[in-house]
Amino acid sequence: MNKKNILRLLSVLLILLAVQATGQTVITDSLENLLEDENDIVKKVELLNNLSNEYQTNDYEQSLKYSKIALKLALTIPNDKGNTKSLISHSANNVGASYLLLDKYEESLKYLLIALKDAESIQDTIRMSNALYNIGILYDFKGEEVIALRYLERSIKLDEEIGNLESAAHGYSSLAADYFFKPDYNKGMVYYDKAMEIANSLNNLELKSILYGNRAVGLKYFNNYDESLKYHQMAIAIEIELENKASLESSYLNIADLYIAMNNNRKAVEYNLKSLQIALEMTSTNNIMKAYSGLAESYEQMGNKEKALINLQLYANWKDTLYKQQNASAMAEMQTKYDTEKKETENTLLKADKKLDKAKLEKKAIQQKMLLSLLGLVLLIVIYVVYSLNQKKKTNVLLNNQNEEIVLKNDIIEEKNKDITDSINYAQRIQESILPGVSLLQNNFDSFIYYKPKDIVSGDFYWLKEVGDKLYFSVVDCTGHGVPGAFMSIIGANSLNKIVEDLKIEKPGEILDKLNILVNDALGVRDKVGFRSVRDGMDISICVLDKTTKVLEYAGANNSLYLLRESNEKLNVEAIMENDRTNFFEIKPNKMAIGGGTNIDSYQTHTIQLEDRDTVYLFSDGYADQFGGPKGKKFMYKSFKRMFLSLQEKTMPNQLSFIDKTMREWKGDIEQLDDICVLGIRF
Repeated sequence: MNKKNILRLLSVLLILLAVQATGQTVITDSLENLLEDENDIVKKVELLNNLSNEYQTNDYEQSLKYSKIALKLALTIPNDKGNTKSLISHSANNVGASYLLLDKYEESLKYLLIALKDAESIQDTIRMSNALYNIGILYDFKGEEVIALRYLERSIKLDEEIGNLESAAHGYSSLAADYFFKPDYNKGMVYYDKAMEIANSLNNLELKSILYGNRAVGLKYFNNYDESLKYHQMAIAIEIELENKASLESSYLNIADLYIAMNNNRKAVEYNLKSLQIALEMTSTNNIMKAYSGLAESYEQMGNKEKALINLQLYANWKDTLYKQQNASAMAEMQTKYDTEKKETENTLLKADKKLDKAKLEKKAIQQKMLLSLLGLVLLIVIYVVYSLNQKKKTNVLLNNQNEEIVLKNDIIEEKNKDITDSINYAQRIQESILPGVSLLQNNFDSFIYYKPKDIVSGDFYWLKEVGDKLYFSVVDCTGHGVPGAFMSIIGANSLNKIVEDLKIEKPGEILDKLNILVNDALGVRDKVGFRSVRDGMDISICVLDKTTKVLEYAGANNSLYLLRESNEKLNVEAIMENDRTNFFEIKPNKMAIGGGTNIDSYQTHTIQLEDRDTVYLFSDGYADQFGGPKGKKFMYKSFKRMFLSLQEKTMPNQLSFIDKTMREWKGDIEQLDDICVLGIRF
């Protein structure tokens, strides 16, 4: 079970918890029957919300459907009724939660903010807590962990203030799962212990089993298989005691996956069979498929090709069954529609028979009139055909003339396109001539430069300069890409050379201050009365290394510096993530671009004393913003950072190969959206 599934499960459990607190949990069929007979609009909204909550666990589209109807009705209730705002908040929260489970984050956030606003206006702390919790989970799904943490902590604080300890425990469980999957086991345990303390105080066995299962999966990520096995077994013991078959079949699947990782395929087979038995009893098609898939994998590793093939075939059969189940309701609806239309057709034919005799009497008179009309129509058609033939001849002459003109214009356009392409290719050679040779970097350090323009010419560029004992290196992202970006890159590279070589400026912050002035002057954005606002500019990260003292100085305009250091060495900033070997530090830039004519503040210089095997990365935003993957989403900075953290055992050339392969596989057939530049150095 991955992090997203665990957070999704916890979110659903919290929603169900809120429903149970109001005593409204009823089976779906009963709710739908009550809904048909209910005329009171307030009670109708409550029933629709309960239906939405019930479907949260198994049918997200149905949940969204009922919550939207509930919100539409709630908005028609007069404001003088005491609970109108609470009903709107509840409905909007359910709409937002449904969109969240469907991975539609923008729509989800819009409705969750409505839910939060209305709950805050009447200080409904339960609704506020639910909205804050779901917003926190949303930001965690998006990879914006700092914002997610802020909302989750607000939700937990509200729950603790009103004594809603069980809901607070679910919030702590979400934070624990988040850190287990970073992976940051120690921080995860802080929140795990808080949740477990509440679970113990309430003697909530179901919550305990969830926590044990989460910790077991987290321990697996650190290859601590024995401890992971212990906590899986503790979770399973509780689920057997509670006779919670749904949770038990999932736990059996998880422990089977653990045994596969431990190369104990006989045990994996045993637990996959246990899960399969329950799944078959409950007709849980998805888990039946997973069990057969796990059995096929285990038998394959055990060398039993025959059983592996049998289970693989069973997996395929159940996958087909799932497809048929998903389409059964649509087929039933089509059959009903067909039967209804057939009956209506039969009734229509019966009525038509009664009118047939009368129609026969009128038929002869109508036929005579039609014959006369037909003769007149034939005459008109003959006249029209003769006229059309003459018009067609004239049109053909005109079209031939126009076609000749189009061919001539196409030839002209093709020639101009060739001239333009030749010019851009020549511009590429000019731009490549300003890029320094990578040997300047590679002769000094183990390093790489990953440079992928979107078009023939690029708005991203890297810049290197060696002056005495100092090495200057930078990655720059200019406004736009293609030809406009290339013009900006030439301005940027020439300005940097002038600042370092002619003006002898050494501090990175002062270099950016001067670069800002030169770019504004070059673009003509300053007049006699001050600055004029334009959109042209550049984002940049620049470093100056004293090769003698190994002191690194950095400054940035919107672009950070990533520094990865062995875990036993510290820095004067807090690590944003870590594993058992490496700490990941992000040195933040000034949030203002170079150029644009608006920023007049100075850029800050950060100083770092480097240690052996420190690795730093400079980059533009093209890699993290590229769309791709199975759902066509952005790669995101969270994945970007995790990729660097996972690469620290590789050499820099191998890192370059991995980064290139990852981007190609992620992008697939999707067009590259922006220029990409990544520079990495190991000291």
